[in-house]
Amino acid sequence: MILTVLRGGALAALSALFVAMLGPFQGAEQNVGLSDKPAHAIGFFIITVCLALIAPSLGVWRTALLALALGAGVEVVQGISGRSANPFDLLADGIGILAASIVRGLAERARPDWFPAR
Repeated sequence: MILTVLRGGALAALSALFVAMLGPFQGAEQNVGLSDKPAHAIGFFIITVCLALIAPSLGVWRTALLALALGAGVEVVQGISGRSANPFDLLADGIGILAASIVRGLAERARPDWFPAR
């Protein structure tokens, strides 16, 4: 039951983040006191955690690669749609992905019973 609720919340969070990244909201992160790069790192930390909740059997590396591919896709779409596409945004995404992957790796070592066998 709780896992279903967490996965539903993760899907909702992913949807909201992708709308924020791809919609006409460029610069909106400044409304909450963030600049662009920290917003990318935080956003992709959250995205990586959400992907881990939705598909835990992917493991740390595949989840990280999927998140990085999504970040690259966002930059391509932003470039096509007239928003700024910036390789440093992808680097900031990678920092958030790395941080989430480290947290997940530590959690898997501390509580292997919480994670499905691959």
